[in-house]
Amino acid sequence: MPVRIPPAIKISILVAGSFVLAALTLWLAMDQRFLGLRLTPQTPSAILARSEGVWIEALIAASPAAELASMEVTAGIASLVSLTDAAGETLTLSPADLIEEPDVLESYAAMRVFFARQDRIARMLNAGPVTLEIQLPGGSRHHTLQPAQQRPIGSFPFAFWLQIAVGLGGLWIGAWIWALCRADWATRCLAFSGLGLMVSAFAAAIYSTRELALPGGLFHMLSALNHLGAFVFGMGMIGLFMVYPRRLFAPRWLTVPVFVLGLWFALAYLGQIESPAIGIHLGVILALLAIMTLVAMQFRATRGDLRDRAALSWLGLAVLVGSGAFVVTVIGPHLLGTTAFLSQGVAFVFFLLVYLGVALGVARFQLFQLETWAFRILFYVVGGILLLGIDAIMIFTIVDERAPAFALSLLIVALLWLPLRDSLGRWVLHRKDPTRAARFRMIMDVALTPPERDQQHRWHTLLAQMFNPLEIACAEPASAPALREDGLWLAIPAIGALPPVELRYADGGRRLFSARDLERARELTAMLAQAMESRAAHERGVSEERARIARDIHDNIGVQLLAALHSPDLTRKDLLIRETLTDLRDIINNASNPDMSFDEMLADLRARIAEQLFVAGVTMRWQVENAQAVALTLQTAHILRSIIREAVQNALKHAAPSLITVLVRVAEGQILVCVTDEGKGFCPAQVRHGNGLANLRDRMQAVGGALRIDSGSTGTCMTAEIPLSANTGGAP
Repeated sequence: MPVRIPPAIKISILVAGSFVLAALTLWLAMDQRFLGLRLTPQTPSAILARSEGVWIEALIAASPAAELASMEVTAGIASLVSLTDAAGETLTLSPADLIEEPDVLESYAAMRVFFARQDRIARMLNAGPVTLEIQLPGGSRHHTLQPAQQRPIGSFPFAFWLQIAVGLGGLWIGAWIWALCRADWATRCLAFSGLGLMVSAFAAAIYSTRELALPGGLFHMLSALNHLGAFVFGMGMIGLFMVYPRRLFAPRWLTVPVFVLGLWFALAYLGQIESPAIGIHLGVILALLAIMTLVAMQFRATRGDLRDRAALSWLGLAVLVGSGAFVVTVIGPHLLGTTAFLSQGVAFVFFLLVYLGVALGVARFQLFQLETWAFRILFYVVGGILLLGIDAIMIFTIVDERAPAFALSLLIVALLWLPLRDSLGRWVLHRKDPTRAARFRMIMDVALTPPERDQQHRWHTLLAQMFNPLEIACAEPASAPALREDGLWLAIPAIGALPPVELRYADGGRRLFSARDLERARELTAMLAQAMESRAAHERGVSEERARIARDIHDNIGVQLLAALHSPDLTRKDLLIRETLTDLRDIINNASNPDMSFDEMLADLRARIAEQLFVAGVTMRWQVENAQAVALTLQTAHILRSIIREAVQNALKHAAPSLITVLVRVAEGQILVCVTDEGKGFCPAQVRHGNGLANLRDRMQAVGGALRIDSGSTGTCMTAEIPLSANTGGAP
C-alpha cells in the first residue's frame, strides 16, 4: 500500500529542494574570480566621445578594484580597455563581452565564438594577477590587480535576486497546487511549467549578472538550461489550456507539445537550426501563439458556463499578459534586430505575475477547485521557512551562537509573521465571518418575524450577508442544504413557511461554494428551524391558553353569573357568586402559575373546597395517598381542579350531603381522584348531565384518562384516572 504524504509535508519537501537549488545557483555565481568592477556596455550620457572597451560604472568597496579610487580612477568617466595576464597575453575588450543574453547573436556559430572568448577571459582571471588598461579623459593607465577567489554575496545586483525570487515563486505556487490536487492533469501541467520557469530563471541569474566573464563550458550549459526551461514552461502552459478549464484533448495528447518543443530544442542545441532567432525566439513565440489559440478554443467551449468562463478569464489573462509582456519587451525586439526595452533579468518579473495571478485566482475563483484551507497550508509552510531563514540570517550576520539565534528568530516570527499571516488570510480569502452571537441574533430576528410581515425578505437578507451570492432564486424542494452544479449553487431547503431557495455564485461570483459554506448553511437552517419550532410551540401554548380561558368563562363564569342574576333565593345567589369567584380564581391561577407543583396545587385546592363546604355547613374529609413532588402541566392541573370542584358543586346542588370525602392517590403513573358524598343518590341513566360534566368528559378523553360516576341510595362517587404524562396536544 503506497504511503500517503500530507500536502504540507510535500510542499515543505519541494520548497526545501528549491532552496537547495537556489543555494547551488548562488554558489556557482559566487565561485568566480572577482575584480570588484561594475561594468556596462553603454556609454554614460555625460560622455560625448566614444571610447574603446567597457565602461566602469562603479568601484565596489572592499574588493581588489577598491584601490583604484586612490589612483585617481573615477567611475563613470573611465573605461576598461584591455586585460593582460601574467604570461603577457593581452586581450582587448569590447561592449559585446557584456552581452546579457548571448542568444541575441545572429547565429549559433557566433554564440560559440562568444563562449570561447568568455572562456579566454575567465582563464586570464584564473591565472593570477592581471593588468588592467584603464582609459581616462587624460590618457590611459595600467594597474595590476589580483582577482579575488570568490565573488562576495553583497556584490550581486538586484536583477540576480529578482530572477531567483521569480524561479522560486513559480515553482512554489505550481508545486503547492499540484500537491493539493495531484491527480489532476491541469495541476501537473502548471507544476511542470513552474519547474521550467525556475530552471530558466536560475540559469539566467548566473550569467546575466556576471561581472565580466564565465568559463565557456559553464556559460554554454547555463544558456542551454535557460532555453530548456523556457521550452518546458511553454510545454506546461500549452498542456494546461489543453485540459483546463474544459478538457479539449485527451491526456495522451499532452505528449504532442512535449514532443514538438522538445524536438525543436534538440535541433537548436545540436546546431541543426541556423540562428537562435529561429531556434529559440521563434519557438517561444509559436508556443505563445499556441497558448493564445487554446485560450480562444476554451473561451468558445465554456460559453454559457459562468464558473469555467470565470476561471478561464482569470488564468488566461494572467498567462497571456505575463508571457506576452516578456515577449514584447525582450524577445520581440531581438527578432526585429533592435535593443530590448527591458533587461532580461528585470523582465522575468512578468512570469512571476503569472503565478501570483494563479494564486489569487485560487482564492477568488476557486481555480482547480481548491478549498480555501489550501492557503492555511501555504501559510504554515511559509511560516516554517521564514523561521529557518531568519535563523540562518541571524547565525551568519548578527548572532554567532546557535541557541540565541534560534530564539531570536522564533521571537521575530511570533511577533511579526503570525499576526501578519492572519491579516493576509482574511484579505486573500475575502472573509467577513460574523460571530456566533451575531448569527444567533439574525436568526432570531427572522424566526420572530411573522410570515405576513416580510419574514422571507429578512431570511434572504441574512443569506445575502452570510454568502454574498449573485442571485437568490426559487428552487426545487430539498431535504437539507446541498451543493449543486459542482459548487456553483447552494440549495437551501424550506423551513416552516419559508420556501426553498438556491444561492448562486458565492461572494459576488468570485468563487464556488465550498464544504465550509455547506456546513455553515446546515448550521443556519438548523438554528432557524429550531427557533421557528420554539416560536410555533409558544404560539400554540398561548392560543390554547386563550381558548381555555374563553371556554371556562363561557361555560362556567357566564352560566353561573346568569343563574345568580335570575335566582330569587338569596342563599342560592350567594352560593353561585362564591362558585363564580372560585372559578375566576382558578382561571387566574392557571395563567399565572403554569407549572405548579403537585403539593402546592392540592393545598390551594383543599383551602378553597374547605371554605366552600364550611359556608354550606358540610363536613369535608380530605385524604391524599402517595403524595410526591410532581410538576403538573397546565392541562393536568386544570383537569384535576375541575373534577374535584365539579363533583363538590354537584353534590352541594343536588345531593344535600352531610359529608363529602375527597381522595387523591398517585400510583402507577397516574392520578386517581375519588369524590364521594353521603347524600341522596340518583339514577345516572335517568339524569341529563349539564355542560360541566360534558366538558370534563371531553378533557379527560383528550388526555387519555377515564371518568366514571357511580350513584345509589347511600350517595354518589365520581372517579377519575388522569395520566401524569398526559398528552397536551389536544384541546384543554
